[in-house]
Amino acid sequence: MVNLHFGSKEKLLLAVAEELSARYAGQWKAIADSPELGPADKLISILKADFDPLVLNARDVAIWFSFRAEALSNPDIFPFIDSRDKSFRAVILELLQQIISEGGYKDVDAKLATDALIALLEGLWTDFHLHSDIFKPREALKICLFVLQSMFPGHFDFKSIS
Repeated sequence: MVNLHFGSKEKLLLAVAEELSARYAGQWKAIADSPELGPADKLISILKADFDPLVLNARDVAIWFSFRAEALSNPDIFPFIDSRDKSFRAVILELLQQIISEGGYKDVDAKLATDALIALLEGLWTDFHLHSDIFKPREALKICLFVLQSMFPGHFDFKSIS
């Protein structure tokens, strides 16, 4: 049946990778496009979505990491699992640039802050993958807000997350 519908195992895997990627992107893009939210609230909402069970669940994350292991030998999958996704990075960078402008944070480099935040998210996803039984999404969100508060003290408060 799989071969009839998808044509091959590789095409099935590619379809799964596309679906996971689309579900993930759908969440953050909807937030980024929201005209009601300011840049800090958008970023907080994107972080919350990153830890939402819709995308951060044991099954999907295990598949995601399996695809990452496969990506070097199957380059068709790579664009769907790449942590250096240009559109996600561009949105985070733009939000941080807006926050820098709003708050007058002259000593903060938006690109470095973007890279740091995305690396932090990658590490937290890895932690979830390895320890999903004890991983606490609210604690992960607090960690992200703690880091953001150190760069943007007037825009983020990690203590607001109980």
